Amino acid sequence: MVVDAERTGGNLVTDLSSDPAQRGLHRYVQLVAAALGADLDRCRYEWDTQATAYLPLPQHIPGMTEFPAQAGHRLALAWDEQSGWSAGVDTGNDFLVLATYLDDIVPAPRVVAAFVCDVADGTAVASAPSDMDTGHSKAQVRQQLTAYAPTGPDTPTDLLPPRRL
Repeated sequence: MVVDAERTGGNLVTDLSSDPAQRGLHRYVQLVAAALGADLDRCRYEWDTQATAYLPLPQHIPGMTEFPAQAGHRLALAWDEQSGWSAGVDTGNDFLVLATYLDDIVPAPRVVAAFVCDVADGTAVASAPSDMDTGHSKAQVRQQLTAYAPTGPDTPTDLLPPRRL
């Protein structure tokens, strides 16, 4: 199931699912987007055979003229339950990975924001997703996502302080 902001009522969790891991993924994407100042309306995630997320970011990478911020080339984040977060350039046709966060599959949103800062300023070490320790089971990832599932009325992400890069 592909979920975007229009289908989920903007930045509030609605009746998405009774599955707490799916609701947790939705909330996790909200929190990461808020930490990065990303436009939640442009973020999307999918909960199908594999959980994935995609967040286009307002940041660009200074000095990387081969990836200009115009013409559809922009910094973005991609996440999946096997590889975790990768930062890259979305060319409109391809997602060119610049670096992958290797320490955790579901790091705290502030950690993801710090990772993006490192990528944007050139201090992140380039790595391939295959370098990830794949010792995380699907059940462990679901448990981590479930921890983000709201148990009551959800907090609109516009009330969360964004982290400006």
